Amino acid sequence: MQPSPYTPGEIARAVPGRGELIEEFTERLSLMVDLQRLIGRIHVAFGERGIGKTSLLRAYQRLAEEREVLCIWITAGEPDGLIAQIIEGIREATSSWPHAAAKTIREHLDELTVTLGVPGIASVSAKTKSSTTTDRVGARALEKLIHATTEDRKRVKALVLFIDEVQSADADGIRTLAYAWQHLQAEHPSIPAAVHAAGLPNAPEQIADAVTFSERFAYRPLEMLSVGAQVAALRDPASELQVEWEPDALELAAQLAAGYPYAVQLYGDAAWIAAGRPDAGGTITQDDVKKARTSVDRDLRNLFAARWANTTPNQRRFLIAVAWLQEKNAQVDRADLADVLEVSSRSLSSVRARLIAKGLIHSEGHGRVTIPVPGFAGYIRELEDDPR
Repeated sequence: MQPSPYTPGEIARAVPGRGELIEEFTERLSLMVDLQRLIGRIHVAFGERGIGKTSLLRAYQRLAEEREVLCIWITAGEPDGLIAQIIEGIREATSSWPHAAAKTIREHLDELTVTLGVPGIASVSAKTKSSTTTDRVGARALEKLIHATTEDRKRVKALVLFIDEVQSADADGIRTLAYAWQHLQAEHPSIPAAVHAAGLPNAPEQIADAVTFSERFAYRPLEMLSVGAQVAALRDPASELQVEWEPDALELAAQLAAGYPYAVQLYGDAAWIAAGRPDAGGTITQDDVKKARTSVDRDLRNLFAARWANTTPNQRRFLIAVAWLQEKNAQVDRADLADVLEVSSRSLSSVRARLIAKGLIHSEGHGRVTIPVPGFAGYIRELEDDPR
């Protein structure tokens, strides 16, 4: 028996279906490492929970480390704020460097002071006699720190800041980072550095609320996986252990997972177990996938139940209306929602924004929304009657 190569709920070892994004990142790596250039735009991948955002960032990190790039990983949302997390990440990553190599970096780290203002919101200032505003001082101080960290090109070929859950970052931190990167782009284009972030569907909106020049951010929405990507995600990990999937088993698993990366991993793991954790030379059949369905359905229902429990009565009313309208139309018009709920269209804005922030609905533009995670709308319809 061999342990399952699938990773439901964990960081995936590979990211099938994200080839275009991987190629773009590889090109940016080459610009940084080979041509010593700054990547001037901050790149943000966004999508629903379970879509593979963190796995994509980790794949970027593995590629960067293969090129001997210094990687700083941050999960946004800590009470001290985003900039404090960046400072601490750089401090930790350079703590073992010889004193001579890290002298300038440590001087800039020491110059920075992180002061908590409103609880949970971090502001950054520098020890300076200037009367410049906190935002600008913070941006300049961060700019100097990034510059100092990349100055020793023999030790640091390039620097990448990876920011996960960017929608949870404090507005002051986003603003300071954005200003710092704007200064670097204008004044130090030869610094080999980049920022890559990932977040929920409301990440672009949160960033736009913090900074006025959001065109300096490059946004990449993550979509559900294609059939081919699902097949690769199921077949390849098994193949590495010399286990094959029958074609009809792959087809059924992809059909049932409906492109949702988390469900793909669930089906891979459950089918592996149903097949008896096969040794090399084993095969996963369609019957194994059918047996796996009970286990996967249970796991998905537990997931849906947890998300449902994390909503308010008003949010549930909204979700119920979307779920039933979505039964006939993939995208639900805001006006139809207002009619069903017997409220004005404008009054839906607040609850809609909160549900997007939770990753439970997705805005399709022009006032349309959808429940994107396969199976969640059906789960809601099983729980609640059609409100019409």
